[in-house]
Amino acid sequence: MIWVTWRQHRTTILAAVGAILALTVVALVCGLIVRASENPAAFGNMFRCTTADDSRTCWAASTLTTISLVTVTLPVLLGVLVGVTAFSRDIERGSHVLGLTQDVSRTRWYWMRVLVVFGPVTGAMALLGSALEWSFTPSESSNLAFGTGRFTGGHSQLTFPLFQSSGLVAGAYTLLALILGSCVALLLRNTLGAMSVTVIAMAAVLVGFQAGARPHYAEATVDSHALDSRTGRYVSYEPSNDGFASWILSSGLVDVGGRPVRIDYDTCDLSYWSSEENERPDETLAAYNARMDAVWAAQERQYTDCLREHGADHYEVRYHSDSLFRRFQLTEAALALALSALLLIPSMWALRRLRP
Repeated sequence: MIWVTWRQHRTTILAAVGAILALTVVALVCGLIVRASENPAAFGNMFRCTTADDSRTCWAASTLTTISLVTVTLPVLLGVLVGVTAFSRDIERGSHVLGLTQDVSRTRWYWMRVLVVFGPVTGAMALLGSALEWSFTPSESSNLAFGTGRFTGGHSQLTFPLFQSSGLVAGAYTLLALILGSCVALLLRNTLGAMSVTVIAMAAVLVGFQAGARPHYAEATVDSHALDSRTGRYVSYEPSNDGFASWILSSGLVDVGGRPVRIDYDTCDLSYWSSEENERPDETLAAYNARMDAVWAAQERQYTDCLREHGADHYEVRYHSDSLFRRFQLTEAALALALSALLLIPSMWALRRLRP
């Protein structure tokens, strides 16, 4: 049965795995170039290299950026081109009759395709994700070797597209997309219809993980800042997280309970009292500075009092540090695998309804 499945789907397997491994090799080569550079940044460039740049490093970083973006879309494409066609093509042609009328159970017929077709493709995607993750990790010779940063150009590795294209998650997403595609193909028994549903459903899953589930994998860290003349309008506070990049979930003025507060800045605008800024003829520099300190202190009290009248208590930044990257990867991969297991239920139901 394994040999028959391989012979039937070898073109699809070789094309998919070959394309993924080619991207992996390119990612590894570019990663070596970036890691060996003086100012590494594996993500962020998009082929905007000039003669003033280290062109080799810039082009390598641009290529890694492109591969990261491609890797995010690959699970959806593989779910459509491999997951759906692994079953729908036989069903539409009627060639599944041969397999189901042999001395082979329906369950074995299904799992042979999952193992022989989906297994190598999932493994190849996990390898590609690992190569990209390695390219973002400081080498011993880099400027960040003894720090905690990554070569991400200031982008958090917990957000799109770095998180989706790294390590375990890339492989878990791929398996989920393949199982989803095969499930829809067995239910609809129509290739085009199954492809359309798979694209929509998988896109919804990816957005749901990013926007709905991932922020809740850990309790957010909160940095609070007292109200002053700059708060909320003239300054943006950065999280203090020991050198790691951060995924900022929210930032702004909040009340005592941490709820966001809307401020009418027209009523809380700072007036600089320009007439008071002029130095008086009989005034010494020390007296002028003391008088202006009092003016500015009065302005700040006026501004912060206005903010408090609107209900503001402090400025708050809620974020997740990239130090949680491995924990978040394991959590999301586990959720993707659990969702894949749930999809086996309708798949088995549709398989039993499939008539030779």
